[in-house]
Amino acid sequence: MKISSITPLFLLAAAALSPLLEAKPFSQKTVRSTSNQIDQLVADYLQKKNIKANPVIDDATFARRSFITITGRIPTAEEARAFIHDTQSDKRRTLVDTLIHSKGYESRMFNFWANLLRLKTNHEKYGLGWHTWIRNAVANNTPYDQFVHAMISADGMSAENPAVGYYLRDRGMLLDNISNTAQIFLGTQIGCAQCHDHPFEDITQRQYYEFAAFAGGTEYRSSAAKEKVKAMTSHTLKEKGTQLSNRLNTKKRTQKQRGAARKTARDYASLFRDFHKNAITDSPHKKLQLPHDYQYNDGEPGEVVEPKTFFGASVSNVPPADRRQAFADWISNRHNPYFTKVIVNRLWAEVFGRGIVEPADDWSETTNVSHPELIDYLCQVMIATDYDIQQFMRVLYHTRLFESAVAPEEAAMGRSYDFRGPILRRMSAEEIHDSFIALEFGNRDNTVNKNIKTQWDTYTQNVKNLFKLQPAQLIALDTATDDAEKKFYADRIAARKLRQELEKARGEGDQEKAQKLQLQLRKQYTSLKRKSQKQNNDAQGNEENMMMNMVMQRNLRTRGNQSMRSSEQPAPFKPSSFMRQFGASDRETPDGSHTQASIPQVLTLLNGREVTSMTDGKGLLARNLRKTNNPSERLDTLFLSIYGNLPNASERKRYQTMMQSPTNIQTLAKAMLNSKRFLFVQ
Repeated sequence: MKISSITPLFLLAAAALSPLLEAKPFSQKTVRSTSNQIDQLVADYLQKKNIKANPVIDDATFARRSFITITGRIPTAEEARAFIHDTQSDKRRTLVDTLIHSKGYESRMFNFWANLLRLKTNHEKYGLGWHTWIRNAVANNTPYDQFVHAMISADGMSAENPAVGYYLRDRGMLLDNISNTAQIFLGTQIGCAQCHDHPFEDITQRQYYEFAAFAGGTEYRSSAAKEKVKAMTSHTLKEKGTQLSNRLNTKKRTQKQRGAARKTARDYASLFRDFHKNAITDSPHKKLQLPHDYQYNDGEPGEVVEPKTFFGASVSNVPPADRRQAFADWISNRHNPYFTKVIVNRLWAEVFGRGIVEPADDWSETTNVSHPELIDYLCQVMIATDYDIQQFMRVLYHTRLFESAVAPEEAAMGRSYDFRGPILRRMSAEEIHDSFIALEFGNRDNTVNKNIKTQWDTYTQNVKNLFKLQPAQLIALDTATDDAEKKFYADRIAARKLRQELEKARGEGDQEKAQKLQLQLRKQYTSLKRKSQKQNNDAQGNEENMMMNMVMQRNLRTRGNQSMRSSEQPAPFKPSSFMRQFGASDRETPDGSHTQASIPQVLTLLNGREVTSMTDGKGLLARNLRKTNNPSERLDTLFLSIYGNLPNASERKRYQTMMQSPTNIQTLAKAMLNSKRFLFVQ
């Protein structure tokens, strides 16, 4: 594919399309006219195909769809009742605008980005910072082009610039990172060309390496930590009388002196070893080379390649120091033929259940775009908002298409889709989890996992304090840390030996010995816990102890809270967890989640803790049902809580008699939670 020939048609056609868009934020008038234009483009397509648009859904269905799609959870009974009984003519627009500016929207969009970017919260300290950075970007509604540019151009320590998490996520796998960059932001899958010329697209292995060369100078190390080690080494050698404090990089040192300097530097480097895992820097002298087994005649194995784009605006001859900056400029440029199209297509899929182009990450010159005028106009809208994702989504949620009934048939893979209405889809794992949270605890949108923020804030403050220390203080800290580590590992070895002896005693049936060893092991763990707590307490207000505490707690991991929304949980979720059972991503591939059914899902919905805790009399749903003895009111509460709607006459006649018995109420509630009516977004 000669992608360089593709022109961003939406830029050429912008003047011809109406309405004339204004700068953000959009007024209600502009939102309405822009939404109407989108609806008109869809209607024109349906008319050409002689297809009738789906009817508009009722208020209760609209409210439930809006809450799930915009905020990632079902409405509470109170929220559903308030909307149904609202008599204002513009209540749908009011609801959309309220939800799009809510904390629930932030939670739902964080999940979108975390899933797409493959965030791993507990993967070294950078993961914690990247998690926090993405949350802040969503909360601050950072423009999409700035959001992307910040990650691709980022360098330094994660404690100072958490956006470096984008590269640290694939530490040591630069070529894979470049493949993911092209897939996520440009919708092009170029991974095959990493090993050989692409079999289906016109991209060679050499072009792949030229593309990856923009990040070819990336090194996973901390320049600031290196300078501190250098200063500590210089201080020590000076104290020893070597008089090399100002001549560490000269050639006048003797071999013995150079050896002493290297040994000392290696010893001190252990104090900063985590910083090399949580920082990146660009080396102007480092360049990417073709692989040693390169077999094509357009290059030689090991040949240095210069950065060069293979489609869109030509970018080459970039100064080594500016490679990733130029890369970020090129990717996030509105004139890039795919940058805007890919994101508007992804967001369209988030709202309507399916992208205009499917798969969403397989764009090429041969891509069949069923609604080209619609894609071009959506790009125009995105540019008019200055890449304001929130404003763009607001426009989509105000369309008549969003109010239309779901499509009556399943969309066929590989074929264009006629957008008569949104796709009927099962809720995502995160949406089911967060809906269960709403049923058991109510609206938890404003509840924040303070543990994540507190740990990150503490870590960044400790890093700042660490780099303020003078060489002599750092040397003392290094000595204290080494001693503490020796004691720590000695205690771990002793505990391991006790466990081995305990298992042996149990295996031999020596219960008396096993009991004694169990008591010793318990005392050992208690002692370790007390030492850790004392270390934490001593760290408060003591700079050196605080630094040692930070260095010693390298493997400290953030924990989730099951009463909080999915966005407040560390990612990825454990393989055996509720959300992984229902298809949450393992964060190994971009957008790796799914909604496929399985036997474990059925068993969980029938007997799992999550369902039982909502219906066993302790959760919010049960408490709301106990507020009245009136069977009709109880049935209303049950239906509003689970379905977001009041029961119809037939349902009232069939189920109202069950509201007299707590056991029958629990049985009906479980049946409703297992129904397609609950699990699917209609």
